[in-house]
Amino acid sequence: MIDEAKLNKINNELKVYMNESGFISNKCRNKVIKILSEEFNINFKIDNYANVDVSVQSDGKFLYRGDLYQSADNISSYDEFIERYKRFTERADKLLSKREIDFENLSNFKNISNLIVVLCLLLFAVAVVILGIHAFLVGNYFDCLWLVVFIIPAVFPRLKSSLEVRITQAKNYLKRLMKKVK
Repeated sequence: MIDEAKLNKINNELKVYMNESGFISNKCRNKVIKILSEEFNINFKIDNYANVDVSVQSDGKFLYRGDLYQSADNISSYDEFIERYKRFTERADKLLSKREIDFENLSNFKNISNLIVVLCLLLFAVAVVILGIHAFLVGNYFDCLWLVVFIIPAVFPRLKSSLEVRITQAKNYLKRLMKKVK
């Protein structure tokens, strides 16, 4: 039914669709498989498998996770098969374009949120120091002792390492941003 060169092209395209959709999410990959099953009227078992391989055999049957599936509609000609495959590619392309991941905006969002977290952590550290100094100056030595003995050792070692990493990331982001502006 399908010659070898066109069969290889279709199987490579199917592999690309599965990889692209799986890269986005398992849910997206399952939707692509569902689109394939709707277009060819095949009842694929759709589960959250780690690896999904779909390929077309030369007789028009689909090999999905090691099992052969055949269309419930008898696909009688190569032209009908290609027509269904084109409808599948159009629908899959439309789905993938909607779900495409924009790494540039995602990276900027993470960097901006990192700046906000750094500012909040610095404000928290300043507030703790001010509370400790205030408690000492007012003469509330028990609160000052509680802060120095229990709160600061429990919070600041973890806070210090996290803050150092986040500050380094924020500095690098601001340097890149300044280079873009210049």
